Amino acid sequence: MSFDDLPQDWPTRSLADPVLAADVLDLVVNDRDRMQGGLSFLLCRGDGRLSQPVFVGQIPHEAARRETVGSTVLTAVTLPGVGGLVVGIVKPWGGVDDDDRALHEHILAMCRRAQLPLLGTYVVTGTGIDRLPVAAGLQDVGDQAQGAA
Repeated sequence: MSFDDLPQDWPTRSLADPVLAADVLDLVVNDRDRMQGGLSFLLCRGDGRLSQPVFVGQIPHEAARRETVGSTVLTAVTLPGVGGLVVGIVKPWGGVDDDDRALHEHILAMCRRAQLPLLGTYVVTGTGIDRLPVAAGLQDVGDQAQGAA
């Protein structure tokens, strides 16, 4: 998985495809962003195509990360043409941990509250990208698209 694998027509494809979403995150989150950490938001059109990437870096603590997610989701839902979201939890290294899972649950809750489809949540590090699964009994749009394929 890498941005080197992106098909030429990737801008016309939906980021509900988890492999494509991970590759696009790999493209838009540069090494400097990965080293400083933060949150990457891929604002998507209603059909799942990328509209605008947004990176928020140097978030000092967990409460600030949750606040950043909340304000970004609530702002995104008011923007014309935004109909979906991919979120990257960006950090220099390490695997998915309990803090990432807790933030993912918050992202799910905020997207449900705002009625903004969540196409997927990923942990982006200097060594790779991992997709976070949805909690038992819940589905995000990416899981629905994967199940339909």
